[in-house]
Amino acid sequence: MAMVTARVNAERKRDAEKVLKRNGRTYSDLIRDLTDYLADTGELPEFERLTLPLIQERERGKKQELIQRFADRNLPEAEGDLSDEEILAQARMERFGERDETAV
Repeated sequence: MAMVTARVNAERKRDAEKVLKRNGRTYSDLIRDLTDYLADTGELPEFERLTLPLIQERERGKKQELIQRFADRNLPEAEGDLSDEEILAQARMERFGERDETAV
């Protein structure tokens, strides 16, 4: 036997467990049946084939929203003629204090 672990939303898991319990099933039953189906047929179940494009589109939308949020952020104006490396070094100095670079 092997164990399968998945992360799911806790509230959705509770809701799904109610459905499984009403039907005399457990998550383990469901995963075993799904694994057998995949191994026996070499295909995704019909519900997965039908919903996969919808899930992919929803994920694409989430990614686009995140990208847009970053694109809409107001960035601070550049200060002086410092390079990115110099700005990062200053920020590290302000945050962590002076460090001896030779003691790496």
